[in-house]
Amino acid sequence: MRWTGAGERTVKNWLAGASGPNGQHLVDLIRHSDHALQVMLILAGCHEVIATQNLADVRSKLAEMVEVIDSLLGGKNCAQ
Repeated sequence: MRWTGAGERTVKNWLAGASGPNGQHLVDLIRHSDHALQVMLILAGCHEVIATQNLADVRSKLAEMVEVIDSLLGGKNCAQ
């Protein structure tokens, strides 16, 4: 409700599957929820977009881990 400004009854109908959000409400949901965006992309058949985003996320996480490893290795006091 907070993300879209839709009323409680309207949102309950969405969650119950009785109806779906209109265009603007859908855009608002996608703006606030990566999961909603992924579902929309899947329904639109844009699997390659999801795969590309997932690869970018994995690359970013790997870069973070490399930084952690480098900081741990850089702090060694013993001879290698």
